[in-house]
Amino acid sequence: MEKFQQDENRDRHYPVQENMRWQHIEWRMQYIGYALLLALVIGGACGLFSKGFLSDREIASTHGELRVEYERFARQQSDMAMTIRLHPQRDRLYSITLSGDGVDNFQLQTLQPPPLRAESRDRSLTLWYQTQSLNHGASVWLGGQPQSPGKYHFTIADSEGAQVQFTQWVYP
Repeated sequence: MEKFQQDENRDRHYPVQENMRWQHIEWRMQYIGYALLLALVIGGACGLFSKGFLSDREIASTHGELRVEYERFARQQSDMAMTIRLHPQRDRLYSITLSGDGVDNFQLQTLQPPPLRAESRDRSLTLWYQTQSLNHGASVWLGGQPQSPGKYHFTIADSEGAQVQFTQWVYP
């Protein structure tokens, strides 16, 4: 008795009609889909869409007297943090100005420490602080929520003239 062998690369008509050329194309599309799905899951876990090491960034001014830690990718209506660090100041009273189209999209939830005075103008927010010691740097922590998706630009400057600019992507 002869063993039945079927060639997997030939078209079939029994029990179901199959065109193997299209079957191979479908298998390739499934493979590509699985690879894309796996890449999206790994990218999301690493911070491609929100919190994670792909999203966390730190930018410093030219001479390093102003540094900002922020999330490059954020999600609409989800919490995000920003930390502004200043090197020792020459004056006891100093200000930090946040400006750009991102300021209008950012709903401020927390601000630590609270400023002595705050003032808002056209797409900018200026916070005044007083330091206890000129030998130590200062840090300001902001927590908030982006309100709508898009690409937003921020500029942060201090009273000494240091400035940094960055862009943040907000996903829906």
